[in-house]
Amino acid sequence: MHRELSIDASQVALGDDSTLTLTLSTDPQGKTLLESLSPRGSVSLKFDHLADNRAAQTHEFPFVIDNDVLKLSVGPEPSDGLFLFGKLAVVSKKVPLADKQSVELVWDIRTWDAAGTLTIAGAVTGGGDVTKRAGRDVIINPSIFDFGPLKLRVQEQEEQPPVRVTMQEAKREETFDQTLWGLIRRRTLNFSRYRGFIDRVLCTQDGKEGKQARDYAQARQLPFSRAASYTMLKYATEFFMMQEAGLAIDDEMDIQGGNLNLQRPNRLGNTDELRRIGGPAFSLGALRDNYLEQLENEEGKVLPYFKLIREKLSEVPLKDPKDLIGGDDICYGILKSKLQSPPLIELIWSYWHEEGGLVQTMNALSLRFQNVRRPGPGPDPLANLAIDPLRPLGNVIWGYIEDERNRLTMNRRNLEYQYEYGFGLIGRGVQPIAVAENRAFFLRGFHNLLRACIEFYQQANFTTVIPDGFPILNHLREVHLTLAEGAHNQYGDLPWTARGEMLTQQWILARPEVREFLGGRIMVPYTEPWMDRVDNMKSLQGWNPTNITHFHDLGAFGEQLLLSIRYGSWNSLTVGATNAANWAHYWREEIQRYIHAYKAVTGIDLATDLGDIRQNLPDNEERYLQPSQLIERQVAIQQGQLRRNRQLNGQLAPRQPLMPPQPRRMVE
Repeated sequence: MHRELSIDASQVALGDDSTLTLTLSTDPQGKTLLESLSPRGSVSLKFDHLADNRAAQTHEFPFVIDNDVLKLSVGPEPSDGLFLFGKLAVVSKKVPLADKQSVELVWDIRTWDAAGTLTIAGAVTGGGDVTKRAGRDVIINPSIFDFGPLKLRVQEQEEQPPVRVTMQEAKREETFDQTLWGLIRRRTLNFSRYRGFIDRVLCTQDGKEGKQARDYAQARQLPFSRAASYTMLKYATEFFMMQEAGLAIDDEMDIQGGNLNLQRPNRLGNTDELRRIGGPAFSLGALRDNYLEQLENEEGKVLPYFKLIREKLSEVPLKDPKDLIGGDDICYGILKSKLQSPPLIELIWSYWHEEGGLVQTMNALSLRFQNVRRPGPGPDPLANLAIDPLRPLGNVIWGYIEDERNRLTMNRRNLEYQYEYGFGLIGRGVQPIAVAENRAFFLRGFHNLLRACIEFYQQANFTTVIPDGFPILNHLREVHLTLAEGAHNQYGDLPWTARGEMLTQQWILARPEVREFLGGRIMVPYTEPWMDRVDNMKSLQGWNPTNITHFHDLGAFGEQLLLSIRYGSWNSLTVGATNAANWAHYWREEIQRYIHAYKAVTGIDLATDLGDIRQNLPDNEERYLQPSQLIERQVAIQQGQLRRNRQLNGQLAPRQPLMPPQPRRMVE
C-alpha cells in the first residue's frame, strides 16, 4: 500500500491555518484498500519541532471499517499538551472504501503557535490477519506502514499589509410603499400564464381552475350561432382576468384556490427583490400591516390613496357583488372590490401594442379570412397565401369576426388614450373627433420624471455621493395628479375590455396554425410566441419595420411604472424624498429599458441631458411630441433607407418594383 503525506503550503505565518492530506493507494492490479486494511487500526501523526528539545508530539486517530466505510475518530490528547498549534481537527471522518484504489484522509491544523521548522511524519497500523477471539476481531501481526516526513516552516508575522478599502452604496432607508411595488410586479397580467391557462381550458381540459372557467363560460352565450369555441375563449379570458388582474390584498386571496398564479406573492422573496429594495424580501403581510389604512366603520383596509377618495365620498354606501344580483338597493353605491382590489391594468399597455401592430395584424388576418382584398394600389401581400392552414382554427376566427360588433372600435380606444395620457393614434382609419379633455401635460411630466431618474442613477453610481430624491418626488407628484385627473368616465372599464380583447388576439396569433399561415423567423429570440407573426405581417404589408419586442417593452414596463405612480400616495405630506429615492432604485431596470425601447421606436433619447449645449431647443422639445408623430417620422426615415439600399444594390441584383408606402393602420 502506498502512502503520501502532503500539506497545502510548505511555509506559513504564525496564526495561519493549514490542511494536511494523507493519500492511501494500492496498485491497480493488486488488492483494493478494503482488502489491504484490517477492520480496525489507527493513524498516527508525529509533529517534531527541530529547534525544541522536547519529544515529538504524537496524535492518534483510531479507525474502524464498517459497511465498507472507514470511520476515523480522535484519540486521546498528547500528554505534553498542544503547543505547536491550536487544534488538529479531522475533516475526513467517513471515507467510503468500496472498489476504491485510492482515498484521502484530511486534517485541518488551526492556528500555528510556534515559529520555526518542524517535520511531520506518521504511520498507519491496520494490516495483517484478523481472527475472532471472544466474539471480537483481533489483529495478528499487524502491519505498520509509515509515511513522511515532510518539512514545514512557520515564520513570524510579517508587517501588516495595506488595508484594501472599498466604497459601497449607502444603506437605504426602508419605506412601507416598497411592498406595493413588489405586489404590482407580481400581479400584472402575464401572457405565458394566460396562454397556459387557456390551453388547459380549451385543449387539455384539466385542472380545477380550468373546470371553473368552463363552467363560467358555459353559463354565458354569444348572440350568434356556431361560435362555441370562441365563446369559451372569450369568457375564459374574462375569468382569467378576474382572478389575476386584481391587487389581491385580502386575506382570502392568499389561498391557492383564490389565485390562478401558482406562486403566491408572499412566497416570492428572492435575491432580485433584495437587490431592488436593499432590505427584507417582499411580504404581503407587511403590506397589510404597515402600508394599508383602515377605513372607518370597519369597512376594510385599502391603499392610502383610496382612503382619500373614500373620505370624499363618505356618504355613498359600499356594496358587495351579491348586492348587485337580487339585492333591494342596486342603483347607488360603490363596489367594495373597487376600493380594496383595484385592477392592475393601464391603458398604456394597449396603446403601445396597438402602435406595434398587434390589432392591425389581427384585422388583416380577419379580412383575408373573409376574402377581402387589402385596400389601396398594388398587389395584396396575402392574396397568394393559402388559407387552408387556418382550418383547425376556423371556428375560433369565425366567432372572432362575428363578435366584432361587440368589440371596442379603434376610435373609442383612441379617444380614451387622449383622455388618460394625452396622445393618440394616427392613420387612415382614425376619425378626427373633437375631444372634451386631453391630458396634454402627461407626456411632458412623465418624460421629465424619466430624465430626472437618469440623473439620479448617474449620481448613485458614484459611491461618494448620496443622490437626492427630492427632484424625483416633485415629478412623481406631478404625474400622479395628472393620472388622477384621467381616472374618470371610462377609466377601469375600457382598459379592462381592451386588455381582454388584445389577450384574445395574442392567443390566436400564437397558435401554430397562424405560424404555418404567416410564417416567421424562428431564430429570433422573441419572448412571446405571437410576436414573430406580427413582425412577419408588418414585413409583408410594408408597415413599421421596428421590432415588436420594443413596443412590448414599452407597454409592459410603462404599465408597471404608471401603476406604481397612480396607486402611490405621492401627494401625501407623509411621503418624502426617501420614498421617491426608493422608487427610483426599485424601478431602475424598468425605467432604463423603457427609455431604450422608446429610442428604438421613436428615435428620441429621453436620457439626453437637456442642458447639453450641443442640443438645440427644437430638438429638446421633440421628446414631448406625440409618440405617433415620432413613429411616423421614424418609419419614413427607415423606408427611405430601404429604398436607397435597393437603388445602391440595383446593379448587383434584379431591381424589384417599389411598393407605394402603405398607411400604418387599416380601416376597421
